[in-house]
Amino acid sequence: MKTIARQSKQAVWLLLRTPSIGLASLVYSIIIHLSSLRADLLDVADPWWVVTIGLVLLLSPLYHLFVIEITASVLSKQPVSWHALPLDSFAALVVGELIVNAGVILGSVVFLLPGIYVGLRGIYYKQSIILHKTRALLGIQESFLMTRTPRVMLQMLLLLAVAYCIPLAVDFLLTPGTQSVWVHPVAILVSTVFVAWVNVYVTISFQSLVDREEDAECPQRSGYDT
Repeated sequence: MKTIARQSKQAVWLLLRTPSIGLASLVYSIIIHLSSLRADLLDVADPWWVVTIGLVLLLSPLYHLFVIEITASVLSKQPVSWHALPLDSFAALVVGELIVNAGVILGSVVFLLPGIYVGLRGIYYKQSIILHKTRALLGIQESFLMTRTPRVMLQMLLLLAVAYCIPLAVDFLLTPGTQSVWVHPVAILVSTVFVAWVNVYVTISFQSLVDREEDAECPQRSGYDT
C-alpha cells in the first residue's frame, strides 16, 4: 500500500509539472469520445465501429509514445526531446495492442477473471516496447515476467480497480442525461484525467520495477546509490 500511495503522489506531481501530458490526453479523449458517439468499441454491428476502432488503433500508439517517453524523460531528469520520439515503435505498439486486447476479450468471453488476468499481466507491454525498444511479442513477454509475482499483480489490481471505479461511477451517474450537451464535456474531462493519470502511474511503476531488478542483479550499485 505504501508503494501505491508513493507512486500515486509521484504521478500527480509529474502531471502537474508536465501540462503537455494533460493536453495530449485531452486531445486524445476528445477524438475518441466524439468517434464513440456514433459507435463504441464493442458495437461491432454498427458500420461506424470501423471508424472508432481505426482511430483507436492509430491514435493510441501515438498517444502512448508521447506520454510514456515524456514521463520517462522527466523521471530520469533528462531534457525532453519533442523531435526524438521513438516513432519506429509505432508498428510494434499496434501489434501489441491487437494481441493483448484480443487476449483480454477472449478471456472475458470465457469468464471475466481470465480477461482481467491477461490485462494485468500485459500491463507493461507499451512501456517495454517504447523504452526498451522491444518488438511486440518480446514486450508482452517482458511484461508477463515483470508481473510474475503476486505482490506486483495485487498492487496493480487494487490500483486499477479503484481507478476504473471513478469513470464507471461518473458514467453511471451521467447515463440519465445522455441527451444533454453538458454531459459530453464532463465525460471528456473525466476521461482526460483518467487516461493521463493511469498511463503516467503505470510508467512510474514500470521504471520502479526495472530499477529494482537492476539493483537485485547488481548489489554494488544498490549499495552505492544509498
